Amino acid sequence: MVSNMIEKLNTSDAAKPILNCDAARIVSHHDADGITAAAILCHALFRLGKRFHATIISQLDHDFVKKLNEHHDEEALTIFCDMGSGHPDIISEVSGDTLVIDHHIPVGDLPCPCVNPHRVGIDGAFELSASGAVYAVAKRLNQKNIDLSGLAIAGAIGDKQLMIGANADILEEGVQNKIITVKKGLRIGDGDLPDLLERCVDLYLDFTGDSAKVGSFLDEIGVNGRLSELSEPQLRKLATAISLKLLQRASPDVIINLIGDVYTLRCEVIPNVYDLVSALHACARLNDTGLALSLCLRDPAGVTHAMKASVDYQRALVSEITAAEPSILHGDHISYLLLRDSEATGIIASTVTGFLHPDQPCIVLNESDDKIKISARATKHLIARGLDLAEVLRIASESVGGRGGGHSIASGAAIPKDAAQAFITIADAIVGEQLEGGSQ
Repeated sequence: MVSNMIEKLNTSDAAKPILNCDAARIVSHHDADGITAAAILCHALFRLGKRFHATIISQLDHDFVKKLNEHHDEEALTIFCDMGSGHPDIISEVSGDTLVIDHHIPVGDLPCPCVNPHRVGIDGAFELSASGAVYAVAKRLNQKNIDLSGLAIAGAIGDKQLMIGANADILEEGVQNKIITVKKGLRIGDGDLPDLLERCVDLYLDFTGDSAKVGSFLDEIGVNGRLSELSEPQLRKLATAISLKLLQRASPDVIINLIGDVYTLRCEVIPNVYDLVSALHACARLNDTGLALSLCLRDPAGVTHAMKASVDYQRALVSEITAAEPSILHGDHISYLLLRDSEATGIIASTVTGFLHPDQPCIVLNESDDKIKISARATKHLIARGLDLAEVLRIASESVGGRGGGHSIASGAAIPKDAAQAFITIADAIVGEQLEGGSQ
């Protein structure tokens, strides 16, 4: 029997209001995990014959709920995906019946049913994403929704989770039912190697962004062509050469995440899971969440446009990361950057802590409009030493009049415009306390 971990979730509490409602309003986060979570729920509701409406947002706050309530449908159940567990005060303001399906660390008591892996001893940072939790609810509604397992895995990969625990159960279920196929390779999507390596954000090495250096690297190892069409000896040669470069400066997490099992999603319009995740992230960051959701609803019409957007976005990200690299600052315990109007704070933070300064968590502050948005990333090694970025960002942001939270390894916050230096000072001190306490 597959999915023993999944069965620990209290999905019956979520399935009941869904089955009893006439319509549902889905609100989900604008990253790959949130979008796949919303899509899984849309598929499940459509198959039940329920009316539904999906909204993808970047942040859950009081202003959004105010607008949501202005268009409240008395017959609709409002379902929050990939958000809500840390904001019971905001959820309590929503008109009508609500439901939260999330994987972030719960804070306080929600005024509604909630499916969250943390509540049943499953680590929501590494072992089950929001899309996985929604998939568990979809299966409770109808076992035939097993074909949605590929979307759940895509969401987990989008959140850089591991295929352990509940995620491993979903993966095994997908493989057994021929929804997902697995082979060994590089987890960087597919494409012609010169182009792929030049623009790949998940492989930030000394040749990234430089076509001449990429060409020299490939000539030196004698490998070229389309990644998916390489022979096994060629693939091994490429993986070995990249691994040697990674060992020079990258976090061990990066090597584990980049070389291993590659998943093909046989029911999705973009079968390579890493290409699908890249397309979803690109569409979301380019404010085309409708296109992102349509991909997960298996509409092939937008695939060409989405893949082009993904390639263009990756190129822009490489340029932005390269430009930001000289501006990296260091506190006693953290690396940090102060940016303005950036579209890639989370990715920049991941790149810095993954490839450039893996001995410290990275916090990126981005001044935009009337506030500063913050993304923080760490490595599993730092988490093992006692680091908890969710706590760091929650305490530091609240100390300067903002709010934040998330996961131990990846978290976010928003603070007032003039509070950057105070926030950095507090966050740096908390990180130091956590790491010193964990090493004792």
